Amino acid sequence: INAEYGASEKNALIQKNRKKINVPSERKSTGRSTLSYCLGCVGLPLTLLCSWYTIQEREEVVILDFGKFVGVETKPGLHFSNYCGRDLRRISKSKTSISLPHTKVVDKNGNPLIVSGVVVYYLKGAQRAALDVVDPGKFVAEQAQAVLKQIVSHYPYEADENDPDGFCLKTEASQISRELVEQLQQLVNISGAEILSFQFDELSYAPEIAMGMLKRQQARALVQARRTIVDGAVDISQTAISALEERGVSLSPEDKTRLVSNLLLVICRDSGHD
Repeated sequence: INAEYGASEKNALIQKNRKKINVPSERKSTGRSTLSYCLGCVGLPLTLLCSWYTIQEREEVVILDFGKFVGVETKPGLHFSNYCGRDLRRISKSKTSISLPHTKVVDKNGNPLIVSGVVVYYLKGAQRAALDVVDPGKFVAEQAQAVLKQIVSHYPYEADENDPDGFCLKTEASQISRELVEQLQQLVNISGAEILSFQFDELSYAPEIAMGMLKRQQARALVQARRTIVDGAVDISQTAISALEERGVSLSPEDKTRLVSNLLLVICRDSGHD
């Protein structure tokens, strides 16, 4: 389930998150150092041979000069940059998916659940991905795991009996997915990642309570089935009495009571055998 945001909403969210988690501003290019040019001139033939590099489609390269940020090259193809003191950090902008491991989380009602999720993202900011975090993929995965635990703990797995239309994990996957994306995006802006979707891969009761919850569900289904049978039997009895009276058959209160009792007994007994 993909969560979509408008441009204005994204910008507002980025500014808000920068204040919250101190997202650094984009660095300015300092250019190549004098030392790198001097070393390049000393080994000129070798410099001409070793300074070429290529950039693939959907890839950006962050260039450092003796540890200082020089710039970001985004155009695919063959490029030349003095190799003396140069450090190239390649960042792929292709979409990546992360499958989170199964984790035990307690829901709002205190029931242990087994949950896992799948996150789809890409690295939008190459400079941040290369310089502000050690491993962007690992960073996103760890933050996603924390967000998943946090969000799941805020909601019950199933709606309450007294509020069958209430918000719960089992039926409101779309809304919860949007909340997961929003919360995770706030945490990973510093890494330059753009979260495209965050979906549940598995959501179920933990094994230690699964059997008990299954019995409870079966009991609810049985009660509902019997209630339906009784309601139907009552409707049939009322229809039978009305049909007899329309045909001129006079029934005393005792006859009506006996007829209804016999019909209910037969209908409920036959339905119970079925």
